[in-house]
Amino acid sequence: MKAAEAAVHQFESLQVSHPDLYQAVRGVFPETVELRRHIRQHPELAFEETETAKLVAAKLSEWGYEVRTGVGGTGVVGLLKGKAPGPVVGLRADMDALPMNDEIEEPYKSNRPGVAHTCGHDAHTAILLGVAQAFSKAGLEKGSLKVIFQPAEEIGKGAQAMIKDQALEDPQVDVMAGLHVHPTIRTGEFSLASAEFTCAAVDIFELQFKGKGGHAAHPHQTVDPIMIAAQALVALQQIVSRQTDPLDSVVLSFGQLKAGTKATIIPDTVTVAGTVRTLKPETRAQMEEKIRSISEGVARGFGGDCTLDYQYGPPSIKVGDVPRRMLEETIGTLYGPDALKETLPSMGGEDFSYFSNEVPSVFFRLGTRGENERTAFPNHNSRFNVDEEAFLYGMSVLIALTKQFLENEKGDFR
Repeated sequence: MKAAEAAVHQFESLQVSHPDLYQAVRGVFPETVELRRHIRQHPELAFEETETAKLVAAKLSEWGYEVRTGVGGTGVVGLLKGKAPGPVVGLRADMDALPMNDEIEEPYKSNRPGVAHTCGHDAHTAILLGVAQAFSKAGLEKGSLKVIFQPAEEIGKGAQAMIKDQALEDPQVDVMAGLHVHPTIRTGEFSLASAEFTCAAVDIFELQFKGKGGHAAHPHQTVDPIMIAAQALVALQQIVSRQTDPLDSVVLSFGQLKAGTKATIIPDTVTVAGTVRTLKPETRAQMEEKIRSISEGVARGFGGDCTLDYQYGPPSIKVGDVPRRMLEETIGTLYGPDALKETLPSMGGEDFSYFSNEVPSVFFRLGTRGENERTAFPNHNSRFNVDEEAFLYGMSVLIALTKQFLENEKGDFR
């Protein structure tokens, strides 16, 4: 039996072990796929997700949710209340696309040149809509379900905007979960890093090295900012190799260097831009001052100067012990303990982290690589696509996990 067929057969086993869950997921699966294809075909960039938000809000209203729109810009929040008091569970999906072309061959490829769902947010939105529809049909005995459809993840600003707009309040969310589709994992499998912080904080910076320009034939009459920058960039890597615990994780990368107008002119300034990635908050807190201290020291040592513009982005994703344990139990019960793969933390960023720093949370990867080679392209590739059979797994786990959250009598997830 082929790998993809085996994975689907694994879901089919829920007919016996969890028949109600099986029927709930199968019942919403066709519309979930249809919605995903529509969203893929009509992508929208960060804070421009107006039509996607309208679609989401219309479906939630149709299914009996209390709906708030315009949350944090273009976000949507749906609330389904149970018959009795209980925990408030939050589930989140991001809605925005990327500024690139869509080069898949399927008929539902993007109809907007230069805009494409090549990170899987179309799948995230559709999966959460499927979960929302399933709960609307079954109803809640107790507690509440808050489904959060977030804008602008790709620029790291949507979650924070929704939090500021009280997406987690009225009622206050007690625990949250989210997922991200990933082609490095087979359909029917999931992954979660074992560390407390599973995805890195993302900061960006710009250094401007200042010297005194002049003729390249007479460098002794100048203060060469290019040479200063070169020395500083090498010295800054000491932060990683000599100033950070080898068992900790720091990435310091430079992505842009701008200097000069002509080969024979030593410029007055050089601008360098880069990114810092850290997992531990205490390590992150040291980075700005270390970069400033080294850069200024090198520049002044050679007769120049340096200024630093440091911008803090999304923090690290923090996975709570209780939500983690509940996810492990849920996946193990449905698909066996081998279905959840243990991975190392990622130095990539994901602004679900803002939610995870406010509320006990768990965030995991959903395998979407099927037998078709077209589902093996990485995220942010112009040919990225997913195996839609993976939605069966994503929805079933989120539904079962939500039920487990709602059954927590004490409502304590810390």
